[in-house]
Amino acid sequence: MSNHLAIATVTTGLVRYLQGVVGADVGNAVITAVRPDGPNSGVPEVGVNVFLYQATPNIAWRNHDLPTRRPDGSLNQRPQIALDLHYLLTFYGDETLLEPQRILGSAVRALHTHPLLTRQEIRSAVAATAFLAGSDLAEEVETVKFTPQPLSLEELSKLWSVLFQTPYTLSMTYDASVVLITAESQPSMAQPVRTPAIQVFPSVTPPAPAAPDTLAGLQLWLRGDADITYDSAAAVSAWRDQSGAGHHAVQPDAARRPQLVRGAVGGKPAVRFDGVDDYLAIEQLSYAAAGAIGGLTLFALLRTTAVQAQTLASFDRSAYWELGLTGGGSPGCARWSTQPQAGAAHDLDSPGALADARWRLLCVRFAVGATATKQLFIDGILVATADAHPGEALGSGVTRFGFVGAPSQAAIFNGPAGAELFRGDLAELALYDRALTDDERDHVEQYFAEKYG
Repeated sequence: MSNHLAIATVTTGLVRYLQGVVGADVGNAVITAVRPDGPNSGVPEVGVNVFLYQATPNIAWRNHDLPTRRPDGSLNQRPQIALDLHYLLTFYGDETLLEPQRILGSAVRALHTHPLLTRQEIRSAVAATAFLAGSDLAEEVETVKFTPQPLSLEELSKLWSVLFQTPYTLSMTYDASVVLITAESQPSMAQPVRTPAIQVFPSVTPPAPAAPDTLAGLQLWLRGDADITYDSAAAVSAWRDQSGAGHHAVQPDAARRPQLVRGAVGGKPAVRFDGVDDYLAIEQLSYAAAGAIGGLTLFALLRTTAVQAQTLASFDRSAYWELGLTGGGSPGCARWSTQPQAGAAHDLDSPGALADARWRLLCVRFAVGATATKQLFIDGILVATADAHPGEALGSGVTRFGFVGAPSQAAIFNGPAGAELFRGDLAELALYDRALTDDERDHVEQYFAEKYG
């Protein structure tokens, strides 16, 4: 968590980072952080001006600290506000030498290659800036990441004409997320129990755990703690299938490989996807017939903080099925998409968002002919159902191969992938070619609960 200096620390860190990179590419470039009201406002003759024009609540974290007080009004936990910072980067220079465009190219390349403030960069910014003494942004649980945000011509016009009332200058906008600011007050300790009250309830015995490979129909089983091939930089080139079917998830392209993260959940590793270009292609598993899928069950243990539309596993939403998270008006919800033999694809969404940095066990199930053909479970709780495609199995009949972490459009192994990539951690994934019974699902969920705590 961070104190009140967090916002100014992000701005200072961004200015210092751009100064080092842009200054090396365009030698006379200067980076400032003033209001871009015109030539006399302090903006550079040649360089970049960084201006924080808006701060908004972060959707994924905004209710993370509720409730903060006990029924008697005493503080239960330190209040926390999560913010996204919206920056306007404006580029100045001699237009005859195309200096603004050269500086723009340098800046966007730098922020795309290195889209975050590292803890060391934050500490260096604090050490070099007297008014930031005491800033603890470097200790925040989340790193601050920069993402370009396209503005329409109308939005840019309003930004310049209403806020600054000055002629437009070549600009781009970036979001910095997430900044967590906490109160200085400390919660009081709960008082000890004076008179114990003991109640006896009937015992409830949880179901016995069942590892995924003890049930019939297992097609694909990826475990973060088993059989992963990675290099010295922890880049994963192969995640070997533990089902025995040989449906390994691989990535031949070194630039697109996700990262192995040790001790991510319950002391066990997970695979981290960056949401930019990381994904894995599934070997020797494809669909190529109309109505190929009469039943299906998928388990996935994952964590994300991203609220953009993203895909966890896919054999093409408009051809067979896809599991991901939504963007748009209700971001971060789980979305279970299926395509029948005929007719339109169907989306089943969870009622609440999952992009809250908590580990979640997702389970989706399809059973042709069932009363509710589609079901979506989160952490063992049924949260959404639908009687979609009544009487129809899944599959349009085109050939599709699958991906972990990207939408599939692939008619051949490792063929074209879509753009809505997964941004988060995946610890385990198990796919069955049938709809498990409720008892079977309970046993597998207990396996996850006992394994990962």
